Amino acid sequence: MKKDIMKEKAAQAFRCYARLSLCNCNSALQVLCRIRGICSDRTALDMLAVFDTLRLLELDRDTLALRAVKEIYFATAKKRLRAGEITLRIRRLAYEENCDDRTVYRRLGKARDVWQFVRDREKKQTAGERSLLTKLIT
Repeated sequence: MKKDIMKEKAAQAFRCYARLSLCNCNSALQVLCRIRGICSDRTALDMLAVFDTLRLLELDRDTLALRAVKEIYFATAKKRLRAGEITLRIRRLAYEENCDDRTVYRRLGKARDVWQFVRDREKKQTAGERSLLTKLIT
Protein backbone atom coordinates (compact mmCIF):
# COMPACT_ATOMS: atom_id res chain seq x y z
CA MET A 1 0.00 0.00 0.00
CA LYS A 2 1.38 3.38 -1.00
CA LYS A 3 1.72 5.85 1.86
CA ASP A 4 0.56 9.43 1.56
CA ILE A 5 3.44 11.78 2.35
CA MET A 6 1.28 14.58 3.76
CA LYS A 7 -0.56 12.10 5.97
CA GLU A 8 2.77 10.95 7.39
CA LYS A 9 3.99 14.55 7.84
CA ALA A 10 0.82 15.51 9.68
CA ALA A 11 1.06 12.51 12.01
CA GLN A 12 4.73 13.29 12.61
CA ALA A 13 3.89 16.93 13.38
CA PHE A 14 1.21 15.96 15.92
CA ARG A 15 3.61 13.53 17.62
CA CYS A 16 6.42 16.13 17.64
CA TYR A 17 4.05 18.69 19.17
CA ALA A 18 3.40 16.33 22.08
CA ARG A 19 7.05 15.30 22.33
CA LEU A 20 8.03 18.94 22.81
CA SER A 21 5.37 19.17 25.59
CA LEU A 22 3.54 21.95 23.79
CA CYS A 23 0.20 20.28 24.50
CA ASN A 24 0.73 21.04 28.21
CA CYS A 25 1.10 24.81 27.77
CA ASN A 26 -1.48 27.10 29.36
CA SER A 27 -1.51 30.03 26.94
CA ALA A 28 -0.88 30.86 23.31
CA LEU A 29 2.02 33.13 24.25
CA GLN A 30 3.69 30.31 26.15
CA VAL A 31 3.32 28.03 23.11
CA LEU A 32 4.79 30.71 20.83
CA CYS A 33 7.74 31.32 23.16
CA ARG A 34 8.52 27.62 23.40
CA ILE A 35 8.21 27.11 19.66
CA ARG A 36 10.54 29.97 18.81
CA GLY A 37 12.95 28.94 21.53
CA ILE A 38 13.43 25.31 20.56
CA CYS A 39 12.41 24.88 16.89
CA SER A 40 13.90 25.72 13.54
CA ASP A 41 11.79 27.79 11.13
CA ARG A 42 10.33 24.82 9.28
CA THR A 43 9.50 22.92 12.47
CA ALA A 44 8.07 26.09 14.01
CA LEU A 45 5.61 26.41 11.13
CA ASP A 46 4.59 22.77 11.60
CA MET A 47 4.05 23.29 15.33
CA LEU A 48 2.04 26.48 14.76
CA ALA A 49 -0.11 24.58 12.27
CA VAL A 50 -0.77 21.91 14.92
CA PHE A 51 -1.63 24.60 17.46
CA ASP A 52 -4.04 26.24 15.00
CA THR A 53 -5.53 22.87 14.05
CA LEU A 54 -6.30 22.03 17.67
CA ARG A 55 -7.95 25.42 18.16
CA LEU A 56 -10.01 25.07 14.96
CA LEU A 57 -11.22 21.61 15.99
CA GLU A 58 -12.09 23.02 19.40
CA LEU A 59 -13.98 25.87 17.78
CA ASP A 60 -15.81 23.40 15.54
CA ARG A 61 -16.72 21.43 18.71
CA ASP A 62 -15.40 18.24 17.18
CA THR A 63 -14.61 16.53 20.45
CA LEU A 64 -14.11 13.13 18.85
CA ALA A 65 -11.40 14.47 16.55
CA LEU A 66 -9.68 16.24 19.46
CA ARG A 67 -9.85 13.16 21.64
CA ALA A 68 -8.60 10.98 18.77
CA VAL A 69 -5.59 13.23 18.19
CA LYS A 70 -4.78 13.30 21.89
CA GLU A 71 -5.19 9.56 22.47
CA ILE A 72 -3.65 8.33 19.23
CA TYR A 73 -0.87 10.79 18.41
CA PHE A 74 -0.12 12.54 21.70
CA ALA A 75 -0.17 9.39 23.86
CA THR A 76 2.30 7.58 21.60
CA ALA A 77 4.64 10.50 21.04
CA LYS A 78 7.38 9.70 23.52
CA LYS A 79 7.77 6.00 22.87
CA ARG A 80 8.47 3.73 19.96
CA LEU A 81 5.37 2.40 18.23
CA ARG A 82 4.76 -1.34 18.28
CA ALA A 83 3.08 -3.20 15.45
CA GLY A 84 -0.68 -2.62 15.52
CA GLU A 85 -0.62 -0.16 18.42
CA ILE A 86 -2.40 2.60 16.51
CA THR A 87 -5.14 0.18 15.42
CA LEU A 88 -5.65 -1.04 18.97
CA ARG A 89 -5.87 2.52 20.29
CA ILE A 90 -8.39 3.41 17.58
CA ARG A 91 -10.52 0.36 18.40
CA ARG A 92 -10.45 1.20 22.11
CA LEU A 93 -11.45 4.81 21.45
CA ALA A 94 -14.26 3.67 19.14
CA TYR A 95 -15.51 1.30 21.84
CA GLU A 96 -15.39 4.05 24.49
CA GLU A 97 -17.19 6.54 22.23
CA ASN A 98 -19.75 3.97 21.03
CA CYS A 99 -18.93 4.49 17.37
CA ASP A 100 -17.38 2.60 14.50
CA ASP A 101 -13.60 2.30 13.94
CA ARG A 102 -14.06 4.00 10.60
CA THR A 103 -15.53 7.07 12.32
CA VAL A 104 -12.36 7.48 14.37
CA TYR A 105 -10.25 7.10 11.23
CA ARG A 106 -12.36 9.78 9.51
CA ARG A 107 -11.90 12.15 12.45
CA LEU A 108 -8.14 11.62 12.39
CA GLY A 109 -8.25 12.24 8.65
CA LYS A 110 -10.18 15.47 9.26
CA ALA A 111 -7.53 16.62 11.74
CA ARG A 112 -4.76 15.82 9.25
CA ASP A 113 -6.63 17.64 6.47
CA VAL A 114 -7.09 20.73 8.64
CA TRP A 115 -3.38 20.60 9.53
CA GLN A 116 -2.43 20.39 5.85
CA PHE A 117 -4.78 23.26 4.95
CA VAL A 118 -3.35 25.50 7.68
CA ARG A 119 0.25 24.47 6.97
CA ASP A 120 -0.02 25.19 3.23
CA ARG A 121 -1.13 28.75 3.95
CA GLU A 122 1.55 29.65 6.46
CA LYS A 123 4.61 31.59 5.46
CA LYS A 124 7.94 32.12 7.13
CA GLN A 125 6.67 35.42 8.56
CA THR A 126 3.93 33.57 10.45
CA ALA A 127 6.37 32.23 13.01
CA GLY A 128 7.80 35.67 13.61
CA GLU A 129 11.42 36.56 14.25
CA ARG A 130 13.39 35.82 17.36
CA SER A 131 13.95 39.55 17.91
CA LEU A 132 10.18 40.07 17.97
CA LEU A 133 9.91 37.38 20.63
CA THR A 134 12.36 39.20 22.92
CA LYS A 135 10.32 42.38 22.52
CA LEU A 136 7.17 40.52 23.56
CA ILE A 137 8.78 39.04 26.64
CA THR A 138 10.40 42.21 27.94
